[in-house]
Amino acid sequence: MRISNILTKGAALVALSVVVACTGVQETTTGPTPIPKAVRVSAGDMAVVIASPDGFCIDRTTIAETASGAFMFLSDCRVIASTGKASRVPISSILTASVSPSGLAGSENGLKPALDTLGQFLATPVGVFTLGKSHVKGAVSILQTKQTDTALYLLIEDKAFTDDAGVSNRYWRAFTEVNGRLVALSVTGYADDDPEEKRSLRIIRAFVQAIVDANTAA
Repeated sequence: MRISNILTKGAALVALSVVVACTGVQETTTGPTPIPKAVRVSAGDMAVVIASPDGFCIDRTTIAETASGAFMFLSDCRVIASTGKASRVPISSILTASVSPSGLAGSENGLKPALDTLGQFLATPVGVFTLGKSHVKGAVSILQTKQTDTALYLLIEDKAFTDDAGVSNRYWRAFTEVNGRLVALSVTGYADDDPEEKRSLRIIRAFVQAIVDANTAA
């Protein structure tokens, strides 16, 4: 694979990292609730369903669809079983989802080797920089890497990132491909609540699975 293709995807990750009704999939501009459990977005003329893991909903006001792809925030919610409606609850973690208008480089030859190549790129100085929030050179490091046949998971620490609300400077990112489009996810908790980021890892794994399942059923 040409290195230029990898760097092109890396540049896309820089842009993306800057990112169902309770009973079904909602379109982005319609639906009965401002905090749906899943929505259908378009990226590069391809529909992708972003579905939230248990305990989280999508904030419809944050959904952005542009030529660069789609992006949204998710936060904690509670679904009332008797009505199927969701309501907001205090935030324990902040989730993001972004969908690229193109796929993962090399995925036409298999998703696992494409994820291997992506992981190799992200381990380079340029790749590590794209994973940060502070955009401060040298402040970002990869603490853990986990990979399955369908997704790449990275635990990131950004020592230059600070937040008055106590949001952790450690967070998980995940990368996969759905319907031929690169999907990048993140889960950030609070510094004192999950110091080893174990809960965040469980959430991001469930996040990936929810999206894969939603698009398999769509």
